[in-house]
Amino acid sequence: MKKRLEFENICKTYSLGEVLIPALRDVNLSIAEGEFVAISGPSGSGKTTLLNLIGLIDKPTSGTIRFEENIISYNGSSKLHRLRQARIGFIFQSFNLIPVLNAFENVEYPLLLTTVSAQQRKKRVEEMLDEVGLLSLRAHKPRELSGGQRQRVAIARALVHQPKIVLADEPSANLDTQTAQDILQLMEKLNREENVSFIFSTHDPQIVKIAKRVVNIRDGRISN
Repeated sequence: MKKRLEFENICKTYSLGEVLIPALRDVNLSIAEGEFVAISGPSGSGKTTLLNLIGLIDKPTSGTIRFEENIISYNGSSKLHRLRQARIGFIFQSFNLIPVLNAFENVEYPLLLTTVSAQQRKKRVEEMLDEVGLLSLRAHKPRELSGGQRQRVAIARALVHQPKIVLADEPSANLDTQTAQDILQLMEKLNREENVSFIFSTHDPQIVKIAKRVVNIRDGRISN
């Protein structure tokens, strides 16, 4: 399988005053196209830091990151922004929907930042809302939707621009057990059909159980 992302000897250290706090230590990791990966570990293990680096929203202290075989340079923020916009989707624990926009508008929002025509935007948004089973609720605002429905809108928004990697930070944390199971089955289906790499940061044993690969992290190190 084609590699989407490669980490080589990645370290990330934060400074708290004069104290240096190592968050990641010599991490080597590769993500291939179409993978369904869970990053698992206790609180403070480095899961979120690792996810932020995979999403190119944080910069490593040392080491090399390759995205689709190209070395990531952090010198040009606009170039990185365009890469994230085109290639990476994000699903947040708290959904992060815009309250004043309805479901259609929330899903459409990432496409407004691209050159996609209005006609194509409408087509793609409707396809994604249909895919997640919410086309009939397209005019509903977040406050009119259940937690599971909001998460489905968030999934549609993450996938509408056809990214290569989708990152999900504790996507089931705010959902009841049955809704979380339904959402995971939906993600698994989209993973198969869209061939998008899904990467989860999670404590949830449901996600760990259905993941095709589990990356265990503890004290900033990946253990096999």
